[in-house]
Order: sequence, then structure tokens, then C-alpha cells
Amino acid sequence: MIKSKMEQINSMDIMCATEVEEFFYKDTDEPVEEGEPVGLDIDSPFEVEFVLFSNIYWNPNKYDYE
Repeated sequence: MIKSKMEQINSMDIMCATEVEEFFYKDTDEPVEEGEPVGLDIDSPFEVEFVLFSNIYWNPNKYDYE
């Protein structure tokens, strides 16, 4: 099954955090430092999907509520 999924992918890019604190570690709730990998940008024939690593979450407005 994994092989058939991989054959549908045109390319994959590792995406990294920027200076904007919007990606956080699930276990510590700390922001991911700039330049650290947060997920994959997967390009297939029909879409581009951004998939976060399992230990990362995205919250662009986290500090707006604190």
C-alpha cells in the first residue's frame, strides 16, 4: 500500500518553521525554532498537500489569545 501511494507522488519537500511562531511541539507546547523541519509538502497529480510531522501542530493565532 505504501508503495502505491508513493508512486502517486511527483515530489516531496521538507518544510521548515519560519521566524513566525505558528508551529508547536505537541508534547511540550513550545514553538518550533526557525529552520527546524515541521512537515512535508507532497505534490501529487491532483493536489499539493502539507502534512505535519506527528509531533507538531499548527496554530497561527496561539499568542493572540494568551
